[in-house]
Amino acid sequence: MGRKTRKYVLTGLMTALVFILTYTFKVPVPYTSGYIHLGDSMIYLSVLVLGPIFGAFASGVGSMMADILAGYSQYAIPTLVIKALMALIMGLMLSFKGRKTSIASVLAALLVWVGFLTGTLLFLNQQVTVIGSAKVLEMVEGDAETLRRLPLYFYASVALLIIVFALAIYFISRRQNSGFSTLKAVVGMSAAGLCMVMGYYFVECLMYSPLAAVFSVPMNLIQFFGGVIAATLLAPALKKARLISV
Repeated sequence: MGRKTRKYVLTGLMTALVFILTYTFKVPVPYTSGYIHLGDSMIYLSVLVLGPIFGAFASGVGSMMADILAGYSQYAIPTLVIKALMALIMGLMLSFKGRKTSIASVLAALLVWVGFLTGTLLFLNQQVTVIGSAKVLEMVEGDAETLRRLPLYFYASVALLIIVFALAIYFISRRQNSGFSTLKAVVGMSAAGLCMVMGYYFVECLMYSPLAAVFSVPMNLIQFFGGVIAATLLAPALKKARLISV
């Protein structure tokens, strides 16, 4: 099999896997009529297998097809754009070679993550102060327990992200390339996950309301962390099959 033919075959395979894990394992999100899934794990792996360009095609097309066939066609175009950007951003993160450039990219991604999560939490607190928690819950059709736990979800997410990025900076500064390749892939997934969480937040602000979008962030964070864990567990099998080199 020629090199180009193999690339096209693998692109078709990864597109199908993105579709299957997105379409099959889905949990509805009540606040925005969307859903979360495990398809992001295949998006991350498609970048490792195909690179950013072909990975973007597999990620965008596979995810868009799942939205259309699952009855979430209102998300189809945003999903195509967001998922393709996820692959491109992860590929960009993996392409950084120099120590200073790598550290700068890690810090930039971490600052954007913390800034976004802090900003959404401050917005929620401001809305609760101005219009009251009862009105907020009425607007999003939520429950008091979810509202009470939202800050905890945000703080826990920030803590986990800081740990991951701190480890990345440590390995870069020590120049221990062996063992860092997997961590570097996790950092790439984290940057791509930021694109996903922020992308759907802004889309849902337009489609529904900023408050509904805030309430959907924790569910998207669960999807992000679940995708990273699943991809990390599956990567060794693809490495053994010589599909990826990290």
